[in-house]
Amino acid sequence: MPRDAKDPNKKTRKFLGVPLVIILFFVGMMLPTSVSVSAGGLRLSVYRIVLIIMFLPMMLALLQGHRGKLNTFDILVFGHSIWATLALIKWGGLAQGIESGGIYVVEFAGAYFLGRLYIRSCSDFFAFAHVFVGITVFLLIFTIPESLTSQHILHDFFASIAGGARAPYIDQRLGLERAFGPFDHPILYGVFSAAAFSMAFYVVQNRDLMNFRGFAMTLGVCIATFLSASGGPYVVLMAQMFVVTWERVLNGLAARWKILFAMFLAAYFSIDLLSNRTPFHVFVTYFTFSTQSAYNRINIWNYGTAEVARHPIFGIGLGDWVRAPWMSDSMDNFWLLIAVRYGLPAWFMLVALMFGLLFLAGSRKQLPQNWLNARHAWAFTLFGISVAAATVHLWNALFVLFMFLIGSGVWMYDTDPRPEDYDSGRGTMKRLPQKSGQTRRRPPAPRPMSPRPKETLF
Repeated sequence: MPRDAKDPNKKTRKFLGVPLVIILFFVGMMLPTSVSVSAGGLRLSVYRIVLIIMFLPMMLALLQGHRGKLNTFDILVFGHSIWATLALIKWGGLAQGIESGGIYVVEFAGAYFLGRLYIRSCSDFFAFAHVFVGITVFLLIFTIPESLTSQHILHDFFASIAGGARAPYIDQRLGLERAFGPFDHPILYGVFSAAAFSMAFYVVQNRDLMNFRGFAMTLGVCIATFLSASGGPYVVLMAQMFVVTWERVLNGLAARWKILFAMFLAAYFSIDLLSNRTPFHVFVTYFTFSTQSAYNRINIWNYGTAEVARHPIFGIGLGDWVRAPWMSDSMDNFWLLIAVRYGLPAWFMLVALMFGLLFLAGSRKQLPQNWLNARHAWAFTLFGISVAAATVHLWNALFVLFMFLIGSGVWMYDTDPRPEDYDSGRGTMKRLPQKSGQTRRRPPAPRPMSPRPKETLF
């Protein structure tokens, strides 16, 4: 098969090795909502415009199989999108439901397919990871002074150009101003930064503690997360640090992930049996900054799950949810909000999409070290965000980033390593210096692959 058929991104315009459309998408994510235009009742931010323009071409490429055949996970994305749209139609009628559902589908499916279709190899993922980490560290030029001077440099600059509102006042934490960066809220900036940690460690630093440049980039990601002074981003970072440490310490133990899963289950049931509070209540109490914040999230859980019990099939759409009079309408739990708005079937399809893809991609054996590094970076990033999503809502830039990251790992499931993935130039093997007159060795042939897992979720 010709290489162009194997590598559909070869003719795609790129910048720093990353498809230009992904660069534009990320630039759009990092602009505050004040940099947007209104079309009817819709707010069209830059990243939404990119996704709208690319939506039909991506659907055509997907259905024609130019960038990998349609698979189970793509169908789950379509299924979730259709179900969420039906839930919104049930809530607001046909016209309102299609309008609200349409923009949701653009963000949910569009961001997923952007990662799914334009990151199709290990080299694509490595280039994206370098750019992602580089952007995060570059923003420190603005966010360190922001935290020290209380001047929201980037956010207020873009707001002044677009005529939007300046950054709202938020109480300081840890003696620092909570950095917004170019985003609408410190949580957005913090989760964006924390999401780059595993990519910095496994791709830029290449797992090498003596790689001082890579270590500096990884440290920069940690500093950027710290400047947000937000509990959610800290959970994203700490969850990744935990699994990275586990993987490094028990690297030679084949059953290390089964042991970790068993430990999680044992801890959950132990807390459930020995404590007078549920495991969720304990988790929220110890992973939030204040008792008041923990109490609010516990109330959100109690009222939200009651709402799901009353409307389990289609949820309540964008309608108001029953809660105590003193509570705001903000539901700081992404997973719960999906079930409340769109019903349990939509929730199950999203969970099956992410965890099914993680399971099948993680089940593949005999992979080159580059693939293992990429898989660890991708899986640990999603793990960190998923844990934090139980205490924060993923909205605007966070939501599309999350869906893009899920899609960016599909190649680990439906493609095979190429000969260049085993090459020393990628940082997987070191070739010994060649002596004078010695014949150059050919790169080692790819090792035999185990059969690709069947397209089943479990």
